[in-house]
Amino acid sequence: MICVSVSHKSGLDKAIHSGAGIIELRLDLIKEPPGKLFPLIPKNIETILTCRPGVFEDDERIALLKAGMNLGASYVDIEIETGAGEMEVLANAAKEAGTRLIISYHNFKRTADREDLESLMISCYERGAEIAKIATLVNAPEDIRNLISLFEVPGKKVILGMGPMGRITRVIGPYLGGAFTFASPEEGEETAPGQLSVKQLNEIYKVIDES
Repeated sequence: MICVSVSHKSGLDKAIHSGAGIIELRLDLIKEPPGKLFPLIPKNIETILTCRPGVFEDDERIALLKAGMNLGASYVDIEIETGAGEMEVLANAAKEAGTRLIISYHNFKRTADREDLESLMISCYERGAEIAKIATLVNAPEDIRNLISLFEVPGKKVILGMGPMGRITRVIGPYLGGAFTFASPEEGEETAPGQLSVKQLNEIYKVIDES
């Protein structure tokens, strides 16, 4: 399944009409309250609520995520670096709202070795994740092998390689058991390095599935 990641309000309509089964709302980039976004999304499309640190103050970020969960977000994505107190508040809010918890790790510089990646993934599950998400920059073929090897670890997961060399992981992830993969609404609206557009991914999958 493809999750289309939305970085601005005008991209939401494109995502809805792309045929995506899931839409990620990057609240840190959209800078609109959830109350203005959720009424626009059809009920048959699932949503991932994400608000990366650094844009809003912590209290405001927590309030935005809690508001989105109360409006029916399917998933909330919380960074593994999140402090214990904030993690507990958000995890409890997710449980009360019936929102599934994604705990994610991102590294925009490098991909760690297999042992360290597995340790990070297990930490996501230990902190309560239903889905563990690992996204790291791919600099060499060995990085791709290390990321793909994580599919051998039990548990629901999303594994993504960032950068041009990492694109192959975005394509094959769902075939290896990934919960979903990420795409942009169209070219030029990427929310991560190496992200393909939903049109590009659909064209690739069409070729694969018709082979």
